Amino acid sequence: MQGFIKRAVLPVGVLILLWVLSHTFIASVPANHVGVEFNRVDGRVEPTPLTSGWHLIGLGTTVVDFPTFTQTYAWTKSLTEGRNENESMNFQVASGVVINADVSISYGIDPSKAPALYQKYKRGFEEITSQIIRNAIRNSLNAYGTAYDAEGLLSGGKIKLAEQVRTEINRELASYGVLVEQFGFINELRLPANIQNSINAKIQATQEALQSEALLRKNQADAANAVAIAKGKSDAKIAEAEGDARALAVVGEAIKRYGSEAAQVKNQTRWIEKWDGKLPVTATGANTAMMIGLGKQ
Repeated sequence: MQGFIKRAVLPVGVLILLWVLSHTFIASVPANHVGVEFNRVDGRVEPTPLTSGWHLIGLGTTVVDFPTFTQTYAWTKSLTEGRNENESMNFQVASGVVINADVSISYGIDPSKAPALYQKYKRGFEEITSQIIRNAIRNSLNAYGTAYDAEGLLSGGKIKLAEQVRTEINRELASYGVLVEQFGFINELRLPANIQNSINAKIQATQEALQSEALLRKNQADAANAVAIAKGKSDAKIAEAEGDARALAVVGEAIKRYGSEAAQVKNQTRWIEKWDGKLPVTATGANTAMMIGLGKQ
């Protein structure tokens, strides 16, 4: 029985020894990552990162992995984005107004500077994201946000503010290999209710003023169009009247000129209509007794 136990213990011991050795002197770095060697005994960080694959490491050494591809993280109020908690950020703008915002960042790490990044903060990638970079964003928002009022941010200032924050984080962390490719606000900025109501009222008043101005311009255009139509009709009537007057003048002039002749022609026409076709037999002149025969020869 004892022999059996000895034979069973030996393989188990060997497996345990191999497991200990593999977790003590061998490290695996995933694909698309680099590894930073940190000695837990003296706190030394190796300046050259490990590439992906298997590596022999010294006693008391820990390897911390850093991704070499772009990472995107969002801090929002929603419980379904990022962590299952409210991660939105508050920052102050002009007049001390506090704004709540959802933000998103995309950044990468220079693989050659991963040891310097770990040496500086002694934190892994996730902690650097959730603590170091998050704090840098919040500090930058407060530093640059005071140059804007709430209404200015809503009307487009947040784009400029986001670029200022991105530039500031790169200035602060670029020497440690952090490169922010994109930073921006997602969803709508959340303002205190009284400020939001005031802005909404102002926007509504502006829209109503624009509508009134547009209506005024329309009425003016309609009035001008009506005047133009009326003037056109008036000009047409005047032209028609002038035409009639000129026609009457022509007719009147014709009557004056040809009236007597027309009357004579008319009288002759009437005489002809009444003539029986017989020529007169006698004719007398004035103050004479002469008789001239006009009969047939």
